[in-house]
Amino acid sequence: MNRLWITALLLLFFLQGCSNNRGVPEAPPEPEPLAPPVGTVRLQTASSTALPLDVGITVFDQGLDNRQQSGRVFPTVRKAESLLIPVTLSTFLEDSGAWGAVRVVHSSDVFMPMLIEGEILRADGEVLELQLRARGADGSLFLDKIYRDEAGDSDYPVAAGKEPFGDIYRAISNDLLVVASALNEGRRQTLQRLALMRFAAGLSPATFDRFVGRTDEGNYSLVSFPADGDPMLLRLSRVRRQDDLFIDAVDEQYTDLRGDVEDSYALWREYNYQLQRFGDDYRSTASERKSSARRGSYAAMQQVYASYRKVKIQEEDLREIVKGFSGESLETVLEVDDGVFRLSGSVQDRYSQWRQILTRINALETGGQLPPSR
Repeated sequence: MNRLWITALLLLFFLQGCSNNRGVPEAPPEPEPLAPPVGTVRLQTASSTALPLDVGITVFDQGLDNRQQSGRVFPTVRKAESLLIPVTLSTFLEDSGAWGAVRVVHSSDVFMPMLIEGEILRADGEVLELQLRARGADGSLFLDKIYRDEAGDSDYPVAAGKEPFGDIYRAISNDLLVVASALNEGRRQTLQRLALMRFAAGLSPATFDRFVGRTDEGNYSLVSFPADGDPMLLRLSRVRRQDDLFIDAVDEQYTDLRGDVEDSYALWREYNYQLQRFGDDYRSTASERKSSARRGSYAAMQQVYASYRKVKIQEEDLREIVKGFSGESLETVLEVDDGVFRLSGSVQDRYSQWRQILTRINALETGGQLPPSR
């Protein structure tokens, strides 16, 4: 893009502003912070040898309907972040050594001993603000907290292997470590078993509903559990491992996608951070002058060009993210007992197909009936 072309473009924007009798477009107001910044955080690691819980992290709610959002939300980017943030969080949880298998799952339909759900309240390269909830397989709420982290000049450009908002992930991991440390061996075992029985009840309600109860508060309880060595439990454990094949395959695809788009995403965050800084400086200068920049002034033209550049970043630098998220229609190929199953469609559709396959396998092996269609 040469200088003459840029000047012509800015002049066009300027003339349009004059014809519409509008001044310099104001930057969107900053949303009020819902939590203080986490500050500098060091990752805590587990020292206990207690039974580690498996944990699932759902794809986050994009939070596009949240009133706290500023006007700087790009739906395409936010869709990517709803997956990239959980995948990043999973790496910090694994590094803490406090958990068993850590998987990113497509929804809460996947039964896990511990399930983490999140909503993105703000993510714009300068601030990351998240609402986190962690629940056990019994439905009990272990954690419900808002986290906020702020990037600084030293975080950009993003160095290889670094995360500008690493402190927020370490803070979340540390809080979850406290939750895990408070669970005794018996509670951990109950959560593991309850997750298995809720999974089984979905496959064969007639057989397994009796193992799962409901409390007055609406939570789940473990009524009983098959004895060790029970053929029914052995078959169920095998089917559960087959279900884990799908979950692991999707988790791996999510991780691969993060690797494919992380350079584009890092570039977007850096540019967006700079644009936030420009907006802050501009507002500060305008406040000191007690008036906005005069239409046609250098500051006004610079602001218009900054807005234009931001749009071009979305269209060009984030094209890889758009392309990467066509991965929703990726095919998942799974091999079970010498049979190959090819699943297609969205992740939700693929998992629904897989559960139907497992339900039929279980019914054939046990001579049971298929559950009614939902």
